[in-house]
Amino acid sequence: MSNVAIVQDGFKREDPLSTLKLVSKPIPRPAPGQVVVHLKLRNIHVFDFITLRGTGVANGTPGSEGYGIVHEVGKRVTKLHEGQRVVPIITEAITKGNGTWQEYICLDAEFVWPLPDAITDEQAAQFVINPWTSYSMLKELAAVPEGEYLLQTAAGSTLGKQVITLAKHLNIKLINVVRRSEQKAELKALGAEEIICSGDEDVVARVKEITGGKGAWGALDAVAGTMTQTLASCMRDGGQIFVYGMLGGLAASINVMDLWRNVQPVGWTLFKILLNPEKREACAAEVAALMIDGVIQVAEVEKYDLTDFKKAMVRADEVGSYRKILLASA
Repeated sequence: MSNVAIVQDGFKREDPLSTLKLVSKPIPRPAPGQVVVHLKLRNIHVFDFITLRGTGVANGTPGSEGYGIVHEVGKRVTKLHEGQRVVPIITEAITKGNGTWQEYICLDAEFVWPLPDAITDEQAAQFVINPWTSYSMLKELAAVPEGEYLLQTAAGSTLGKQVITLAKHLNIKLINVVRRSEQKAELKALGAEEIICSGDEDVVARVKEITGGKGAWGALDAVAGTMTQTLASCMRDGGQIFVYGMLGGLAASINVMDLWRNVQPVGWTLFKILLNPEKREACAAEVAALMIDGVIQVAEVEKYDLTDFKKAMVRADEVGSYRKILLASA
Protein backbone atom coordinates (compact mmCIF):
# COMPACT_ATOMS: atom_id res chain seq x y z
CA MET A 1 0.00 0.00 0.00
CA SER A 2 1.06 3.55 -0.71
CA ASN A 3 -0.24 7.08 -0.36
CA VAL A 4 -1.23 8.53 -3.73
CA ALA A 5 -0.97 12.30 -3.50
CA ILE A 6 -1.18 15.42 -5.64
CA VAL A 7 1.90 17.57 -5.16
CA GLN A 8 2.51 21.11 -6.35
CA ASP A 9 5.85 21.95 -7.97
CA GLY A 10 6.23 25.72 -7.61
CA PHE A 11 3.74 28.45 -8.51
CA LYS A 12 2.36 29.63 -11.83
CA ARG A 13 -0.35 32.18 -11.12
CA GLU A 14 -1.87 32.05 -14.61
CA ASP A 15 -1.67 28.26 -14.98
CA PRO A 16 -1.67 26.56 -11.56
CA LEU A 17 -2.87 23.27 -13.04
CA SER A 18 0.46 22.81 -14.82
CA THR A 19 2.31 22.81 -11.49
CA LEU A 20 0.49 19.73 -10.14
CA LYS A 21 1.63 16.14 -10.43
CA LEU A 22 0.55 12.76 -9.05
CA VAL A 23 3.06 10.97 -6.84
CA SER A 24 3.15 7.88 -4.66
CA LYS A 25 4.68 8.12 -1.20
CA PRO A 26 4.63 6.08 2.01
CA ILE A 27 1.51 6.06 4.18
CA PRO A 28 2.29 8.26 7.21
CA ARG A 29 2.47 6.78 10.71
CA PRO A 30 1.00 8.65 13.66
CA ALA A 31 3.16 10.01 16.44
CA PRO A 32 1.67 10.09 19.95
CA GLY A 33 -1.41 12.29 19.92
CA GLN A 34 -1.85 12.00 16.15
CA VAL A 35 -4.31 10.27 13.81
CA VAL A 36 -3.93 9.01 10.25
CA VAL A 37 -7.10 9.46 8.19
CA HIS A 38 -7.81 7.45 5.04
CA LEU A 39 -9.47 10.13 2.94
CA LYS A 40 -12.39 9.17 0.70
CA LEU A 41 -13.71 12.47 -0.66
CA ARG A 42 -12.11 15.89 -1.14
CA ASN A 43 -13.86 19.12 -2.02
CA ILE A 44 -12.25 21.29 -4.72
CA HIS A 45 -12.90 24.66 -3.11
CA VAL A 46 -12.34 28.14 -4.52
CA PHE A 47 -9.91 28.60 -1.63
CA ASP A 48 -7.75 25.84 -3.13
CA PHE A 49 -7.37 27.78 -6.38
CA ILE A 50 -6.22 30.79 -4.36
CA THR A 51 -3.54 28.77 -2.52
CA LEU A 52 -2.39 27.17 -5.78
CA ARG A 53 -1.78 30.61 -7.24
CA GLY A 54 0.74 31.55 -4.60
CA THR A 55 -0.58 31.67 -1.03
CA GLY A 56 0.05 27.99 -0.27
CA VAL A 57 3.25 25.96 0.09
CA ALA A 58 5.27 25.17 -3.01
CA ASN A 59 6.07 21.44 -3.21
CA GLY A 60 3.23 20.66 -0.80
CA THR A 61 -0.08 18.86 -1.19
CA PRO A 62 -3.06 21.23 -1.54
CA GLY A 63 -6.62 20.62 -0.43
CA SER A 64 -8.52 22.42 2.33
CA GLU A 65 -11.46 20.11 2.97
CA GLY A 66 -12.38 16.43 2.91
CA TYR A 67 -13.91 13.39 4.54
CA GLY A 68 -12.46 10.02 5.50
CA ILE A 69 -12.11 7.06 7.86
CA VAL A 70 -9.67 6.77 10.74
CA HIS A 71 -6.87 4.48 9.54
CA GLU A 72 -4.57 4.47 12.58
CA VAL A 73 -4.37 6.26 15.91
CA GLY A 74 -1.25 7.11 17.85
CA LYS A 75 -0.62 6.67 21.53
CA ARG A 76 -2.59 8.91 23.92
CA VAL A 77 -5.49 9.23 21.45
CA THR A 78 -8.61 8.19 23.36
CA LYS A 79 -11.57 9.84 21.62
CA LEU A 80 -11.08 8.35 18.15
CA HIS A 81 -10.78 4.79 16.90
CA GLU A 82 -9.95 2.95 13.68
CA GLY A 83 -12.81 2.77 11.20
CA GLN A 84 -14.54 5.89 12.52
CA ARG A 85 -16.01 8.39 10.03
CA VAL A 86 -14.31 11.75 10.50
CA VAL A 87 -13.63 15.17 9.05
CA PRO A 88 -10.06 16.50 9.16
CA ILE A 89 -10.00 20.15 10.20
CA ILE A 90 -7.33 21.39 7.85
CA THR A 91 -5.08 24.22 8.98
CA GLU A 92 -1.89 22.71 7.57
CA ALA A 93 -2.72 22.97 3.85
CA ILE A 94 -1.36 26.51 3.89
CA THR A 95 1.19 26.40 6.68
CA LYS A 96 2.80 23.02 5.94
CA GLY A 97 1.48 21.86 2.56
CA ASN A 98 -0.30 18.92 4.22
CA GLY A 99 -3.67 19.14 2.49
CA THR A 100 -6.46 16.71 1.67
CA TRP A 101 -5.57 15.95 -1.97
CA GLN A 102 -3.95 12.68 -0.99
CA GLU A 103 -5.20 9.27 0.14
CA TYR A 104 -3.85 9.42 3.69
CA ILE A 105 -3.25 12.40 5.95
CA CYS A 106 -1.68 12.55 9.42
CA LEU A 107 -2.94 15.22 11.81
CA ASP A 108 -2.98 16.01 15.50
CA ALA A 109 -6.06 14.34 16.97
CA GLU A 110 -7.54 17.67 18.07
CA PHE A 111 -8.00 18.53 14.37
CA VAL A 112 -9.97 15.36 13.55
CA TRP A 113 -13.70 15.60 14.25
CA PRO A 114 -15.97 12.52 14.50
CA LEU A 115 -19.07 12.64 12.32
CA PRO A 116 -22.64 11.92 13.40
CA ASP A 117 -24.18 9.07 11.42
CA ALA A 118 -26.90 11.39 10.09
CA ILE A 119 -24.38 13.41 8.05
CA THR A 120 -23.79 11.90 4.61
CA ASP A 121 -20.38 11.45 3.01
CA GLU A 122 -21.13 14.22 0.51
CA GLN A 123 -22.15 16.59 3.30
CA ALA A 124 -19.05 15.65 5.25
CA ALA A 125 -16.79 16.61 2.34
CA GLN A 126 -18.33 20.11 2.46
CA PHE A 127 -18.72 20.33 6.22
CA VAL A 128 -16.15 22.94 7.24
CA ILE A 129 -15.26 25.92 5.08
CA ASN A 130 -18.60 27.29 3.86
CA PRO A 131 -20.89 26.17 6.73
CA TRP A 132 -18.49 27.19 9.49
CA THR A 133 -17.81 30.54 7.82
CA SER A 134 -21.46 31.43 7.20
CA TYR A 135 -22.53 30.32 10.67
CA SER A 136 -19.66 31.99 12.53
CA MET A 137 -19.99 35.35 10.77
CA LEU A 138 -23.74 35.51 11.37
CA LYS A 139 -23.26 34.50 15.00
CA GLU A 140 -20.70 37.28 15.43
CA LEU A 141 -23.07 39.81 13.86
CA ALA A 142 -26.18 38.33 15.47
CA ALA A 143 -26.95 41.39 17.61
CA VAL A 144 -28.72 43.08 14.70
CA PRO A 145 -31.55 45.24 16.06
CA GLU A 146 -35.05 44.33 15.00
CA GLY A 147 -35.94 45.96 11.70
CA GLU A 148 -32.32 46.44 10.60
CA TYR A 149 -30.66 44.64 7.68
CA LEU A 150 -27.46 42.78 6.95
CA LEU A 151 -26.08 42.97 3.42
CA GLN A 152 -24.16 40.21 1.64
CA THR A 153 -22.36 39.91 -1.70
CA ALA A 154 -21.99 36.74 -3.79
CA ALA A 155 -25.41 35.66 -2.53
CA GLY A 156 -25.74 33.09 -5.31
CA SER A 157 -22.71 31.12 -4.14
CA THR A 158 -22.98 28.01 -1.96
CA LEU A 159 -21.89 30.03 1.07
CA GLY A 160 -24.27 32.85 0.15
CA LYS A 161 -27.19 30.44 0.00
CA GLN A 162 -26.24 29.07 3.39
CA VAL A 163 -26.23 32.62 4.77
CA ILE A 164 -29.77 33.05 3.42
CA THR A 165 -31.17 29.96 5.14
CA LEU A 166 -29.24 30.63 8.35
CA ALA A 167 -30.34 34.26 8.49
CA LYS A 168 -33.94 33.17 8.07
CA HIS A 169 -33.48 30.62 10.87
CA LEU A 170 -31.94 33.31 13.12
CA ASN A 171 -34.58 35.93 12.19
CA ILE A 172 -32.00 38.25 10.64
CA LYS A 173 -33.22 40.45 7.78
CA LEU A 174 -30.94 40.18 4.77
CA ILE A 175 -30.25 42.06 1.55
CA ASN A 176 -28.61 39.87 -1.08
CA VAL A 177 -26.41 41.11 -3.93
CA VAL A 178 -25.94 38.93 -7.03
CA ARG A 179 -24.25 39.59 -10.36
CA ARG A 180 -26.93 38.15 -12.66
CA SER A 181 -30.69 38.64 -12.54
CA GLU A 182 -31.36 34.98 -13.39
CA GLN A 183 -30.03 34.06 -9.94
CA LYS A 184 -32.95 35.77 -8.23
CA ALA A 185 -35.52 32.98 -8.71
CA GLU A 186 -33.35 30.36 -6.99
CA LEU A 187 -32.64 32.63 -4.03
CA LYS A 188 -36.31 33.53 -3.65
CA ALA A 189 -37.08 29.81 -3.47
CA LEU A 190 -34.70 29.62 -0.48
CA GLY A 191 -36.59 32.39 1.27
CA ALA A 192 -34.61 35.46 0.21
CA GLU A 193 -36.81 38.56 0.17
CA GLU A 194 -34.52 41.41 -0.88
CA ILE A 195 -32.25 40.71 -3.87
CA ILE A 196 -30.25 43.28 -5.85
CA CYS A 197 -28.55 42.53 -9.16
CA SER A 198 -25.35 44.56 -9.33
CA GLY A 199 -25.27 44.04 -13.11
CA ASP A 200 -28.31 46.21 -13.79
CA GLU A 201 -29.26 47.96 -10.52
CA ASP A 202 -27.70 50.74 -8.45
CA VAL A 203 -26.73 48.81 -5.33
CA VAL A 204 -26.33 51.86 -3.07
CA ALA A 205 -29.64 53.40 -4.14
CA ARG A 206 -31.51 50.13 -3.73
CA VAL A 207 -30.08 49.49 -0.25
CA LYS A 208 -31.06 53.00 0.84
CA GLU A 209 -34.55 52.38 -0.57
CA ILE A 210 -34.95 49.04 1.23
CA THR A 211 -33.65 50.39 4.54
CA GLY A 212 -35.64 53.62 4.44
CA GLY A 213 -32.47 55.67 4.05
CA LYS A 214 -30.78 54.28 7.17
CA GLY A 215 -28.31 52.01 5.39
CA ALA A 216 -27.44 48.42 6.24
CA TRP A 217 -26.45 47.51 9.81
CA GLY A 218 -23.50 45.39 8.63
CA ALA A 219 -22.22 43.45 5.62
CA LEU A 220 -20.54 40.20 4.60
CA ASP A 221 -18.17 40.77 1.68
CA ALA A 222 -16.91 37.82 -0.36
CA VAL A 223 -15.63 40.01 -3.18
CA ALA A 224 -13.35 42.82 -1.86
CA GLY A 225 -11.89 45.07 -4.58
CA THR A 226 -14.15 47.98 -5.46
CA MET A 227 -17.18 46.13 -4.09
CA THR A 228 -16.00 46.93 -0.55
CA GLN A 229 -16.28 50.62 -1.38
CA THR A 230 -19.81 50.08 -2.73
CA LEU A 231 -20.79 48.27 0.46
CA ALA A 232 -19.27 51.00 2.61
CA SER A 233 -21.51 53.55 0.87
CA CYS A 234 -24.49 51.33 1.81
CA MET A 235 -23.64 51.23 5.53
CA ARG A 236 -25.05 53.07 8.50
CA ASP A 237 -22.58 55.23 10.42
CA GLY A 238 -20.32 52.82 12.34
CA GLY A 239 -21.39 49.77 10.33
CA GLN A 240 -18.99 46.84 10.04
CA ILE A 241 -18.09 45.03 6.83
CA PHE A 242 -16.66 41.53 7.29
CA VAL A 243 -14.32 41.06 4.31
CA TYR A 244 -13.92 37.28 4.15
CA GLY A 245 -13.22 36.66 0.46
CA MET A 246 -11.23 38.08 -2.42
CA LEU A 247 -13.17 37.24 -5.56
CA GLY A 248 -12.49 40.78 -6.77
CA GLY A 249 -8.77 40.78 -5.96
CA LEU A 250 -6.37 41.03 -3.05
CA ALA A 251 -7.03 44.73 -2.41
CA ALA A 252 -10.16 46.23 -0.86
CA SER A 253 -10.94 49.92 -1.41
CA ILE A 254 -13.03 52.32 0.65
CA ASN A 255 -13.96 55.98 0.33
CA VAL A 256 -12.40 58.27 2.95
CA MET A 257 -15.81 59.87 3.50
CA ASP A 258 -17.10 56.49 4.67
CA LEU A 259 -14.12 56.10 6.99
CA TRP A 260 -15.03 59.45 8.50
CA ARG A 261 -18.49 57.97 9.18
CA ASN A 262 -16.65 55.24 11.10
CA VAL A 263 -17.63 52.53 8.61
CA GLN A 264 -15.30 49.66 9.48
CA PRO A 265 -14.02 47.10 6.98
CA VAL A 266 -12.77 44.16 9.05
CA GLY A 267 -10.77 41.24 7.72
CA TRP A 268 -12.52 38.01 8.69
CA THR A 269 -10.93 34.59 8.39
CA LEU A 270 -12.08 31.14 9.46
CA PHE A 271 -8.71 30.57 11.12
CA LYS A 272 -10.00 32.53 14.13
CA ILE A 273 -12.34 29.58 14.68
CA LEU A 274 -10.10 26.74 13.47
CA LEU A 275 -7.22 27.62 15.80
CA ASN A 276 -9.34 28.14 18.92
CA PRO A 277 -10.14 24.73 20.48
CA GLU A 278 -13.28 25.84 22.32
CA LYS A 279 -14.71 27.75 19.35
CA ARG A 280 -13.78 24.91 16.99
CA GLU A 281 -15.60 22.26 19.02
CA ALA A 282 -18.66 24.44 19.55
CA CYS A 283 -18.86 25.41 15.88
CA ALA A 284 -18.54 21.79 14.71
CA ALA A 285 -21.36 20.63 16.99
CA GLU A 286 -23.64 23.54 16.15
CA VAL A 287 -23.11 23.28 12.38
CA ALA A 288 -23.68 19.51 12.49
CA ALA A 289 -27.02 20.00 14.25
CA LEU A 290 -28.08 22.66 11.73
CA MET A 291 -27.04 20.45 8.83
CA ILE A 292 -28.95 17.46 10.19
CA ASP A 293 -32.03 19.68 10.67
CA GLY A 294 -31.79 20.87 7.06
CA VAL A 295 -31.09 24.51 7.93
CA ILE A 296 -27.63 24.33 6.34
CA GLN A 297 -27.64 22.70 2.94
CA VAL A 298 -24.64 21.81 0.79
CA ALA A 299 -24.24 21.96 -2.96
CA GLU A 300 -24.99 19.16 -5.39
CA VAL A 301 -21.85 17.25 -6.29
CA GLU A 302 -20.02 15.61 -9.16
CA LYS A 303 -17.30 13.08 -8.39
CA TYR A 304 -14.02 12.44 -10.18
CA ASP A 305 -11.33 9.95 -9.26
CA LEU A 306 -8.39 11.48 -7.42
CA THR A 307 -6.13 10.48 -10.32
CA ASP A 308 -8.37 12.48 -12.69
CA PHE A 309 -7.70 15.68 -10.76
CA LYS A 310 -6.87 17.75 -13.86
CA LYS A 311 -10.25 17.05 -15.47
CA ALA A 312 -11.91 17.66 -12.11
CA MET A 313 -10.23 21.04 -11.67
CA VAL A 314 -11.22 22.17 -15.15
CA ARG A 315 -14.79 21.16 -14.36
CA ALA A 316 -14.66 22.95 -10.99
CA ASP A 317 -13.59 26.13 -12.75
CA GLU A 318 -16.49 25.73 -15.21
CA VAL A 319 -19.27 25.23 -12.66
CA GLY A 320 -17.98 27.77 -10.15
CA SER A 321 -19.89 27.76 -6.88
CA TYR A 322 -23.10 26.22 -8.22
CA ARG A 323 -21.96 22.63 -7.93
CA LYS A 324 -19.16 21.07 -5.91
CA ILE A 325 -16.58 18.84 -7.58
CA LEU A 326 -15.29 16.10 -5.30
CA LEU A 327 -12.11 14.06 -5.75
CA ALA A 328 -12.87 10.47 -4.73
CA SER A 329 -10.74 7.44 -3.90
CA ALA A 330 -11.45 3.97 -2.56
